[in-house]
Amino acid sequence: TELSDGGADMEDEDLIQREDMVVTVSHSGYIKRVPLSLYRAQRRGGKGRSGMSTKEEDFVTRLFVANTHTPVLFFSSRGIVYKEKVWRLPIGNPQSRGKALINMLPLEQGERITTIMPLPEDEASWGELDVMFATTRGTVRRNKLSDFVQVNRNGKIAMKLEEEGDEILGVETCTDNDDVLLTANSGQCIRFPVSDVRVFQSRNSVGVRGIA
Repeated sequence: TELSDGGADMEDEDLIQREDMVVTVSHSGYIKRVPLSLYRAQRRGGKGRSGMSTKEEDFVTRLFVANTHTPVLFFSSRGIVYKEKVWRLPIGNPQSRGKALINMLPLEQGERITTIMPLPEDEASWGELDVMFATTRGTVRRNKLSDFVQVNRNGKIAMKLEEEGDEILGVETCTDNDDVLLTANSGQCIRFPVSDVRVFQSRNSVGVRGIA
């Protein structure tokens, strides 16, 4: 009998079963994944169940369902993007709080994650999609999704933020057939076609005004 090390090139992900997970993120920066199978379907009018344990001043800001092999992009207050696969996120139960993002990502002092976007499950569609950025100061920018598929462990620049206090507020995949809807805290709202915003070639750029 001869032993072979042919499995040495196998990556951890090759051993991870594909399973749908409910990913939950809180305002204070806690994240977890819970198997979708732990949540049972309820009839309309049902009471529901706890989805995350939070402190009194904390609350859930993001919830989505994604496969364990789905890449997730994390955009920070400094305009940096980080990437992790769902299976690398801390697993918990519906009652658990999760783990702080500052203990998972190489964030600098004072840097925090402001928005999160899972990549579409169909990798074949990535080359056909764009991403639309929106910041707290009303700036928007459009890039090819392919600009953000390869992200190293330390992250990379996602968007240049020039104004003091400006942060990435939202990032969504889009096509030319979609519309952008922006709403300000003053109650103003604007809708315009994605095609009104040109595709920027650089990640280290500011963008254009989306709403005053």
